[in-house]
Amino acid sequence: MNLGVLSLLPIIVLLVLVFTTRRTLLALTAASLVGAILIGGINFPAVWIEKIQLAFMGGTVGYLFMLLALFGILIRLLIVSDYALYFAHWLGKFANSRKKALLLTYLLGWIICVDDYLNNMAVAASMKRICDRHKVPRTLFGFVVNCTAAPVCVLIPISTWAVFYSGLFEDYGIVVNGSGFGAYLAGIPYLFYAWISLIICLLVIFGVFPLLGISKKDDQYAKGTGIVCTAERSADEKEIKADPESPGSQEKANPIFFLIPMIVITALTIITNDVLVGCLGAIFVTALMLLVSRKLSIWKIFDAAFEGIAGNVQVCCVIAVALGLVEINKATGLAEFIVAVITPVFENASFTFPALVFAFCAAYTFSAGGFWDGSMLFMPIVVPIAKALGIDPLLSCMALVCAATAGSTTYVAGDAVLIASRAVDIKPIYQTKATLPYALVSYFLTIAAFLIAGFIQQM
Repeated sequence: MNLGVLSLLPIIVLLVLVFTTRRTLLALTAASLVGAILIGGINFPAVWIEKIQLAFMGGTVGYLFMLLALFGILIRLLIVSDYALYFAHWLGKFANSRKKALLLTYLLGWIICVDDYLNNMAVAASMKRICDRHKVPRTLFGFVVNCTAAPVCVLIPISTWAVFYSGLFEDYGIVVNGSGFGAYLAGIPYLFYAWISLIICLLVIFGVFPLLGISKKDDQYAKGTGIVCTAERSADEKEIKADPESPGSQEKANPIFFLIPMIVITALTIITNDVLVGCLGAIFVTALMLLVSRKLSIWKIFDAAFEGIAGNVQVCCVIAVALGLVEINKATGLAEFIVAVITPVFENASFTFPALVFAFCAAYTFSAGGFWDGSMLFMPIVVPIAKALGIDPLLSCMALVCAATAGSTTYVAGDAVLIASRAVDIKPIYQTKATLPYALVSYFLTIAAFLIAGFIQQM
């Protein structure tokens, strides 16, 4: 089925409702129901249920449910045991100012670089208490956490992003020294969106680049009142206040009990290339430490585990409906319609081609999601056109990676934004609104960078 321009209707409904009602689940449900009506007419309930079931059958929903459940268990254990608090107090020795607290958050994002989901969860768990203490609003904190997730991962060759794109490049004959991994390594300097976003983030931390949008408003409010997250912005609709440190807490704090699970999860994820295995290992080690030290009984550990799972039920529901909407968009022919519209523009491009690829595909991922899926959709179009135009296809392929990175950090119903907002304890709409002003600056600068790079290659 290809509904042409009508296939845009669910996305329009999603964007309008999510920015007017600020309720992501409501907006997703309404958008998916509109899509189901377009597909099935009066039989839309059956179509809607079928597409949600298809999303579950695809495996991504189950994977994300497992990931959020395991992360929820681990983080809950670290909180009820006070291990996270000990680490925050210890790290407070070094993060004794707002600037240092945000800079440590930024640096941790580079250290925990294996996977963007792991990055979001671990960095947020490590640093949010410290940033709260220095009256850093959760929206600004969320921007820094989000900005050092996918943008860092694409620049690190051992990350899940690099592994995925290396394989995709090889499938389409984009190789250097005989491998897609070699091509990806050669293309890292062209990941303009990631480089620019990370530079802007660092400049924001040092006060060189001004605060924009709601992060500016929330920063002024936090400094004046000590409230780092209002009830309206909070994921749990509960006000979050700056937590002053108790005297002598730094001296008593031992960070090792928090660091051991973090080291285990990172090491096992690298060794097995599976973040779920890393989570299980970290949970086992944490539970063992709690039992051996007699800090918690086995029953208290299980109670905390169930609380950790329950805390992520809502975001799991949002992810399920979001991926159901992706299935509905496939059925309405949204991708095919967009491809049909943009292909003639691409074919008439010259040195502007890589810039156009980024501009169109980033706009697509921001409005419709599908970061890796979008790359798989556009790769068979981009590569042959680039070759026909006499442009190095690697530059255009890196433009696709940049587009996926941009979408990952800004698409309000995307799994990355949902996980980041849950980790930071704010609603997804505010995670997106905090990131979007800086993302737009990066977006236009990246277009300019690809125009320059394309022009140089054509010389």
